[in-house]
Formats: sequence, C-alpha cells, structure tokens
Amino acid sequence: MTAPFVQVALDVPLDRQFDYCAGEIPTQVGQRVVVPFGRRQQVGIVLGHSADSAFDPARLKTITQVLQHEPLLDADTLALLKFCADYYHYPYGQALLSALPTRLRQTQAAVSRKQYLYALNELGLAAGLDAIPKRQAIQRRLYSALLQQVGQHGSGMSEAALAALSPSWRKAVNALQQMGWLTAHEVIAGLSLASPSTLMPPILNPDQAEAVTRILAKAKEFAPFLLHGITGSGKTEVYMRLIEQQLADKPGQALVLVPEINLTPQLEARFRSRLPQFPLVSLHSNLGESERLQNWRLAQSGQARIVIGTRLSVFTPMPHLRLVIVDEEHDGSYKQQDGMRYHARDVALVRAQRAGVPIVLGSATPALETWHNAQTGKYGLLSLGQRAVAAAALPQIRCIDVTKQPLQDGLSPALIEAMRTRLARGEQSLLFINRRGYAPVLLCGACQWIAPCTRCSSRLVVHLRQGRLRCHHCGHEEKIVRQCPSCGNADLHATGHGTQRLEQTLAALLPQARILRVDRDSTRRKDALTDMIAAVHADEVDILVGTQMLAKGHDFPKLTLVGVIDTDSALFSPDFRAAERLFAQLMQVAGRAGRADKPGEVLIQTAFPEHALFNALRSQDYAAYAQALLQERAITQFPPYQYLALLKAEANEFALVSGLLRYAADWAHAHGTDVLSYEPVRPQMERLKGMERGQLLMQADSRAPLQCLLRTLVAALREHPLNAKVRWAVDVDPLEF
Repeated sequence: MTAPFVQVALDVPLDRQFDYCAGEIPTQVGQRVVVPFGRRQQVGIVLGHSADSAFDPARLKTITQVLQHEPLLDADTLALLKFCADYYHYPYGQALLSALPTRLRQTQAAVSRKQYLYALNELGLAAGLDAIPKRQAIQRRLYSALLQQVGQHGSGMSEAALAALSPSWRKAVNALQQMGWLTAHEVIAGLSLASPSTLMPPILNPDQAEAVTRILAKAKEFAPFLLHGITGSGKTEVYMRLIEQQLADKPGQALVLVPEINLTPQLEARFRSRLPQFPLVSLHSNLGESERLQNWRLAQSGQARIVIGTRLSVFTPMPHLRLVIVDEEHDGSYKQQDGMRYHARDVALVRAQRAGVPIVLGSATPALETWHNAQTGKYGLLSLGQRAVAAAALPQIRCIDVTKQPLQDGLSPALIEAMRTRLARGEQSLLFINRRGYAPVLLCGACQWIAPCTRCSSRLVVHLRQGRLRCHHCGHEEKIVRQCPSCGNADLHATGHGTQRLEQTLAALLPQARILRVDRDSTRRKDALTDMIAAVHADEVDILVGTQMLAKGHDFPKLTLVGVIDTDSALFSPDFRAAERLFAQLMQVAGRAGRADKPGEVLIQTAFPEHALFNALRSQDYAAYAQALLQERAITQFPPYQYLALLKAEANEFALVSGLLRYAADWAHAHGTDVLSYEPVRPQMERLKGMERGQLLMQADSRAPLQCLLRTLVAALREHPLNAKVRWAVDVDPLEF
C-alpha cells in the first residue's frame, strides 16, 4: 500500500522538507514532482514517504504532477548533496535543486535536444551534382561533402560537420530533404562515435610511468594522490593513461574537473583525439540549456564515459564512477562564492571516498593545505620533475628592478628589447598584466580626486576605447568625465596600466607586430577565446597581452618570452593567502614560455627584486617556498593548522549588519567554548553593489567544535528578528575575506 504522505525538498531558503499528500500516481525517492507552494507551482525532489504527518492532513496540499519519465536521482547523489548542505550550512532543498540543470528545475517537461546524421540515399546518389543549379552554391558544397562520405563508407555527416561547411547548412539540408535525396538518422547528441585512435601515444618518462603505476595499484579503492609536476611536465598525459586503463572494462566512468571554462574546450579536444573510444561530454556554463541537459543525462545514464566540467560538475550523477581527476587543484575558481559556498576539490575528495575510487589532484603549485596533506602522508605524493618534451627546459626567470630603469609607458627597456629580439626570430611573446581596461583609475592631479564607484568601495576603471568608466565589481558604468567634479580641473589623468593601454603602447612601439589582447572584455563573444587560441597556434600572433585567462593550461610551442607587469601590490596584501596565490600565478604564467625546443625566458618587472617570493621563483623551487609558508602558517595559526568559518552579512544599512553580527558574536562567545571568535569587522570591500557589508571570523583547532557551534548559531540566526532584513551566509573554509 502506498504511503499517504510524501516529503519533498524545494528550492526555498528554509532548511526543512515539506509534507504533501500523495496523488494517485505513486512516487519514488529521487523523483522530480511538481507541487503547489504558496501561489505558484514548484519543482521538488521526493525524499521520503510516511504513513502520518506532523501537520493536519486536511491542510496539506496534494502533488500536482509526477515527472515519471525522468530518471531518478540516485541515493549516492542525494547523500553527497546532503553531506554538503550540512557541512556548508545551507538549506538541503536549495543545494539539491541548484545542482540540477536549469531545464530540470522548470515545471514544464524537459525536452532533450535531438541530433541527426544525414546521408545521401539512392535517389540522391542517382541524381548527381549536376542536378543542383550552380547558383545553389551551399547545396552543391553539402552534396559534394555527403558524396565524399559515401566514398569513404561513412555513416553520414553530423550537424556539427555540416555547420562547419556553412552557417546556413540547415536551409540547404531542408531543400535536399524536400527533393527526397537525404536520409536522416537520429543519434545521441554529445557522444562521439569514432573508432579507437591509431595514433601512437608518446613514451612516458620515468616519473610519468611511476605515477601511473602507483595510482593503478590502488585502482579499486579510495586513494588520494597529489600529482605535483612542473609546468609542461605532462600531467595531462598521465590523466589520459589512467583513464584509458580505468575505463578499459565497461561500464566505467571518469570525472575530470577543470577550474575555468576556457580550459575545457582544449582539454576536451585532446581527450577526444586520444581517447575517441570513450564517449565524452563536457559540462560548463557556456553550454546552452538544452546541450547541458543532454550532457548531464548522458552522464547520469552511464552512456558518457568521460565527463569534463567545471566545479558544479562534481555533483553530476555517474553510476559507474571509477576515477576522479582535479586539474589545477590549487585554483580559487573551485570555490563557490555565493549560494552554497562549497569547494569542488574538497567535495571531489568526499565523493571519491564514498565511491571507493582513486582521486588525482594535479598542480604545479598545489594549495598549501594539499601540500601539507601530501607531506604528512595523508595523500600519496607523485612528482614530475622534468618536462614531457625532452628538449624543453624550464625557462630562465629574471627580475627587472624598475626603480633603476626609466619606464616607457610602463615597459622597461630590457623587456622592450627582449620583445624585439623575439619578433626578429619569428617567436611569440606574452605580456601578463592582471588588470583589464585602459587604466585602473582616473586621477585629478590638482586635488587627488579619483573617480569612485557610487555602489562599491572601489574605483572606476578607465575603458578609453569605449569612452566609459566601469566598476569591475558591480558592473556600474558612466561616461568619462572631462573635468574634476571636486575642483573643476580639466587636466585629468588615466593613471596606471591595464590590458587596453598596454595593447596601445605596444602598437606604437612595435608597429610591425601582430598584437592580440585576451581578457574578459575581448572574449565576451561565445567561442571568441577558442578562435584566439587557434590564431596563436596558426602563427597569426606575435605578441599576446592578457590577464590570468592565459596563465595556465595553454601550450604555445613558439612562445619563448613572458613579461610580467605590475605585480607588487599583491606582495603587501592583508590577505594571508596573497603570497601563495601570487607565487602560483607567476609560476603558472612563467610555465607558458619555452614549452617546445626553443628556450624560454621570463622577465618580471618589480620594485622589490630581492623579495623572498621572487628569489623562490628564480630557483623555481616550489617545495622550499611552500615549506617556508607553512612555517609562517604554523606560527600565526592559520590553515592548514586551524579551521576557519566566516559569517558574512550585508544590508542596505550598516546598522542592521552590525546588529546581526553583534548578536552572532555574543552567541559564539557564549556557546563556542573550543572556538575562537573574533570581533565583527568590515571587509576590505566595505560596500558592494550598494550593500553595506560586515563579517565575523571563527577559528578552531579541529572541525568538530566549529561545526557544532555553526549548527546552533545558524539555527539561532534563522529565528532572529533581523533575519528578514539582513542577507547573511556562512562560508566554511573561506578563501576570501
């Protein structure tokens, strides 16, 4: 007999499930249902059934619709999300629904995207190319390509292949279908149907071979490994060998996490070319809703054997998981900064442990927490100490003391001469500056007024080409003012350097050079970054000017010079993680130089050439620098020797924020006997997007007392009168303060 009541999780900011009367159609745990909630209908997930309810049955509403044609969310996925909701102190229903593709959160039926293979039938073959008028150039082009497929005994052409021939392929295909010349076969979108690759894989060097052997020795159990390899050491090759072995027996699956969207296409292309026998899908926010849903379903069904995705992909249901890989595991992009503030690397470790499979964390500059775990034996440590290409040596790193050289629009004579030398040799250069726009500030030389953002505690960035001042935090923008609003002075200066100004400077200094700027402004168009990377590989670019988008994951064989502009501000940041981040960033961008047979050079412009960080960079000794940082962390009692949680709050008025944080601080002092609670403070960015902000830091020797305090504190805050007026959130293991 079916239980009369159903517990449903909903996407609402309440940490509880909701009771509904079961309808005529039976439901199962993990099934999507549509239920009335207030005045609207919402999608929910069934979490349980019961014979009775704590509420009056007469007042309970009935399930409106059961989406019974959708596969159920499996118990492992539900349990993982429940763990994360508890650990990060976030409502379970919101965590559960936010992990689903957008189409599965909508009340209407989620329709899969259909794709077809097109092939010429007997009538089309008999007609011949001459039957198509010469003015129908696209039809003739498509017909010729389809005819060539027949000659190669192909099964037909995919929509992607036809689209590559012409953007208006669909109209031409429809015309050929109306003539009765084509046959269309529906195929599963997203899956490659290629045969195994005939390319010979490269021979592994001893370090790579040992890494593969040690990981495969733990192939059927949970075993975390740190794959620490210098840039260009062939970590991706190790990943592919592991996947090939782990997926050799069906129905295994592998999950590969990457930190940023721009790394996904190139990694996907390498995996498809080397491992075409394993159907592969990608999951990231650049996909359309239909494509994301289709790829998610293919992973859930087990048809996709390899899943490559960004941080949200860690929750993708994969019934036959055999291996988890987290590439560039140190990257801050794995940390979600709104909603449920999870860290995808940490969640991946929990998922691998629950599934009983090995997990590989790869990085040239691991996070200090990861390095500490490897040094203490909690993780296996695998080191790749040489570059995969035998002729490729590590680049030489030199610091240019900008206090002793006259700068020409922000560039030192040594760096300009180095670029000229590469230009004469036909080699490529990269200038790295982690600041987009033309200049960071608009300054009045008379009264020192600086153009402020009206909604944030930040300054507006000059975008000269567009004639705008923009805030890179909230998106506010306005026209460039022609005179100082404070004193009326018309002599305003765009001070400092951004990517746009650097691009303009280089065009004047090296007019013969082909310059390409790569930043968030220049890559807004979909596939823009992919096209730019292709242009670099096609030797259509001499000098790249870019932000951190170019700092990691890219392999440009002809790039032999990296110039780093203006990094000194990070040396004296109040954030205790600033040195770790800067070292990782500079190591990564330095690793772009000399990855083939040509030697690489890295020139860093700085006013502090003898700083300990630059000394460590020159020796390229991550282990020694990490050990020094860990000693500092031990003395100052910061992670990984302590565990942190940050209560963040924001409201239209700071008095409301202060009131809530004061209550939270008093509660923490009274109830957290084993937790050190600091006084509430304002963050460095005191106001953001028009909201006044504050935060409360809590610290403990272990996770247990911190989690215990947070459970009671979160429950108390939800009952507080200011709860409705202040937006607050708990950030466990925070990366930003």
